[in-house]
Amino acid sequence: MADKPERPWKILSSSRAHDTPYFSVLRQQVIDSEGKSFDYHSISFRRPAVGIVARRGTDILLLRQYRFLVDEFVWAIPSGGVAEGESLEQAAAREFKEETGYVTGCLKPLLGCYASYGSSNQRFEIFLATDIRETQNGFDRSEVMSVRWFSRDEVLDLIRSNGVVDNLSLSPLLFTLLEDCDPCSFRNAQP
Repeated sequence: MADKPERPWKILSSSRAHDTPYFSVLRQQVIDSEGKSFDYHSISFRRPAVGIVARRGTDILLLRQYRFLVDEFVWAIPSGGVAEGESLEQAAAREFKEETGYVTGCLKPLLGCYASYGSSNQRFEIFLATDIRETQNGFDRSEVMSVRWFSRDEVLDLIRSNGVVDNLSLSPLLFTLLEDCDPCSFRNAQP
């Protein structure tokens, strides 16, 4: 077994500059690969977030939302945080139902990725949902404006026109479109 390479950056000290219920702002004193010491600030999330790519054949379900932090109306995949004590799969099923008004009969891990690893440790665990059934409850209108099925070509057009602007949605959608095979037979990396 090969040894792991030595890490080129070293953390000398770490403290919390600010805490919220969702994340902390860290202040870390680090030494970079050239031996320079400096303070580095980052956002540390306690738990990952989940995202769900929902497919019905080759159609994909997207949400229309207003995101006040970027002041944009966006199309996105259903997503949200993982509650304390909740498994990734439970969080994905809950968020999917809350944000779409649907439930899924097949929920499988699709991929994992980081939101912005230059400034945060936030990790997205993405699931693929198939065998979709509508519930009587509808979706959470405080978070979601509308829910719509898009054809594969419509999703591609939306991406080309910069209609999907967040990487929590964009990366999984592109991955899914590249794979474009039986959605429950993806080779899965367990989150």
